[in-house]
Amino acid sequence: MNATSDTVLVVGAGPVGLTAAAQLARFGVSVRVIEALEQPTTESRAVGVHARSLEMLASLGVLERLEALGRRIPALDVVDGRTGRSRNRLDLGDMASRHPYVLDVAQPDTEAVLAERAAELGVVVERGVALTALSQDDDGVDVTLRGADGESTIRVGWVLGADGGHSTTRRLVGTELDGGFHGQHFAMADADVETSYAPDAIRMFTHPDGMGMLFPLAGARARIMFLVDAPPEGRTAPTLAEMQAMAHVRMGGAVKMGTPRWLTYFEVHHAQVPQYRFGRVFLAGDAAHIHSPAGAQGMNTGIQDAANLAWKLALVAQGRADAALLDTYNDERHPVGAMVVRTTTTLTDVGTASGPQAALRNIAMYLVGHVHAINNAVGSTMAELTINYRDSALSVHHGRAAVKAGEHAPDPAGTAVAVEDLLTTPGFLLVVSGAEHEAALREVLGDLGTVVTADAALVRAYGWPIDGMALIRPDGYLGLVADSAHPDVLRDYLATALRIAMRSSS
Repeated sequence: MNATSDTVLVVGAGPVGLTAAAQLARFGVSVRVIEALEQPTTESRAVGVHARSLEMLASLGVLERLEALGRRIPALDVVDGRTGRSRNRLDLGDMASRHPYVLDVAQPDTEAVLAERAAELGVVVERGVALTALSQDDDGVDVTLRGADGESTIRVGWVLGADGGHSTTRRLVGTELDGGFHGQHFAMADADVETSYAPDAIRMFTHPDGMGMLFPLAGARARIMFLVDAPPEGRTAPTLAEMQAMAHVRMGGAVKMGTPRWLTYFEVHHAQVPQYRFGRVFLAGDAAHIHSPAGAQGMNTGIQDAANLAWKLALVAQGRADAALLDTYNDERHPVGAMVVRTTTTLTDVGTASGPQAALRNIAMYLVGHVHAINNAVGSTMAELTINYRDSALSVHHGRAAVKAGEHAPDPAGTAVAVEDLLTTPGFLLVVSGAEHEAALREVLGDLGTVVTADAALVRAYGWPIDGMALIRPDGYLGLVADSAHPDVLRDYLATALRIAMRSSS
């Protein structure tokens, strides 16, 4: 048996697994990635990347590459499918992010960019390799892998199951998804289209026969979906003619499809595992939670799962922090997953409403589109900008600073500097106001991160009365916020909240 007890095995080379692998490698962790598929998928699958994920991808160094393959979408538009008139438009431009848009990009392109970045960091995806068994003890995990040369057993330190809705990792740790497994059915096509609609919005078409969706991708390519009755037994995909017939009726004859890249039926499910950590094994993405594609939350939530776990696992795998730190992955991300399941269920029910419920939906959507505060709140929620960890044990707040521990670190207004740029350097980011203790703070933080002296704009943004500091986690969230910059405050936070073994201060 090969002994690689400090290695993290990532099961699954989709966007979630590749994000985790690249982040772990950035932090200096040995990573091995396996993927049962011998070739990358060609199915477009998840296509919408939201602002919070775009910020993280910018810090990872892949955003420019990804944007070159996708299309920025600055709005969502609800259209009357019979008349073609817009009922209301949800503009995303006022969101508190450098990325006030959805990036529509096919999942194979997202995976290719992330795989390229992982390879730059020394991570190679082993394709055609499947996890078949695992057992763990206090010191590591024994995993059995099956590939072209047969089965072998190795020992690793940790396992991350990012192997999708039919996760083998989930089954092997003895848990299962809990929720609803019978719901609305959709027909979907990925095809080039000719349409009179500008590619400036994701459009939802309301119609008595059922809703439709149009997601513009790069060039003439688009994702088209329709609510349908349960397909006949044995039918896995609609024909192009069937999709075109629905488009003619439900999209006012304004969308003509060309040769499709992908046709499929799918049924909406809403479920989540009871917990995300099982000793030395973790679940993320669809392995941990499945839900409707409404709002394009699935891949984004999984990417944020990976961002949350990676830095914590890096500290523990390298012997820098106690393994109890890893409990906060479940504590912080499981409630987010539960919220996403609830929200997407509601969005699906709203989008598929008929009769009197449809009339109420239309009134609500009018308010969303015409009341700025509601518009911005809905857009920010969909973009995952409202997610916070204020109730986490890792969020510690001292004094009267305007920002709160557990919130995402805000960018300073009026400057070109952004937190996502500063986080391109792996590790924590300590922002300090007042220079009295700066040298001592650098010594306390050591190689865990970077210290940045706050300018006037940053002081205003964080609201420190005189001096203070904010420790920004590698995933962009505020861990410690204090109106004192004394090094003992930082030392206590690192040792007590993060459970990091600190050098003696003597």
